Amino acid sequence: MIWILILLLILSIVFSYFLFAPFFLEIDSSSGLYGIRFHRLATARLLFTPSSIIIDIRIAGWSKQFDPFEDEHKKDNPRPVKKKKNRMNFSFNLLMELIRSFKINKCYVTIDSGNMQMNGILYPGFYWLSRQTCKTININFQDKNIFILEIENNFARIIKTFIFHLFINKKKYGQLK
Repeated sequence: MIWILILLLILSIVFSYFLFAPFFLEIDSSSGLYGIRFHRLATARLLFTPSSIIIDIRIAGWSKQFDPFEDEHKKDNPRPVKKKKNRMNFSFNLLMELIRSFKINKCYVTIDSGNMQMNGILYPGFYWLSRQTCKTININFQDKNIFILEIENNFARIIKTFIFHLFINKKKYGQLK
């Protein structure tokens, strides 16, 4: 009986870890980092080489790199035709609520359009956007384009958004009271 309780306790701890552990979407154009990371447990990154793109996947000590465009495993077997699956219809409100569930940790954008007049026209808009969002969003005149973004979310916030939208936030438009 105690073993079952210990097993249930361990499973509940692991489940809560996966539910509340954050995952990050990271983009850094200055260092060439484009990837997604699940806390410290798993990462997937895109590495750009002059001839191809390499996907680097690391999960709890296991690592694999592969090129998705490599023609190493060409097969002449035709693929069977799959039936269309029923798609879930997402409303615009649900999509906006899902986007709002993400949290921006880092945002640093500096852009140079290459045209001094265009930079001068865009500068007030980028200054206003930087002041409104409290993030670093700049126009520069030094021919530098840098984009650093780190977005965080976890599965608990996504599930909460779905539950809130599907059960609590049902608005009936066009009906008389």
